[in-house]
Amino acid sequence: MSSRRRRRPDVLRPTGEILHSVLGSLGLSGRLREREALELWTEMVGPDIAGRSEALRIREGVLYVRVESAAWRQELSFLKTTIIGRFDEALGSGLVKEIRFTQH
Repeated sequence: MSSRRRRRPDVLRPTGEILHSVLGSLGLSGRLREREALELWTEMVGPDIAGRSEALRIREGVLYVRVESAAWRQELSFLKTTIIGRFDEALGSGLVKEIRFTQH
């Protein structure tokens, strides 16, 4: 057995915390936050709207969402500020700065 032993940490850290730390050191934490935002779409807008739309991707602060009709695109454009505010509360300010809606 080696005379050098690994020192055990004094406090165990949750796996999620470690994952965020590792991804951050690899420069991927921003991408992880973007993925979290996409997964939160239903929670941010509710099941009715989520059933008629799909969050596709986030690039440079712009969330791209596909909607089923022009009527839904217009309706959701009125809710942009509210939806962005919900993302700010859930994931921190600035991740979603703008939302662009497109039709199928």
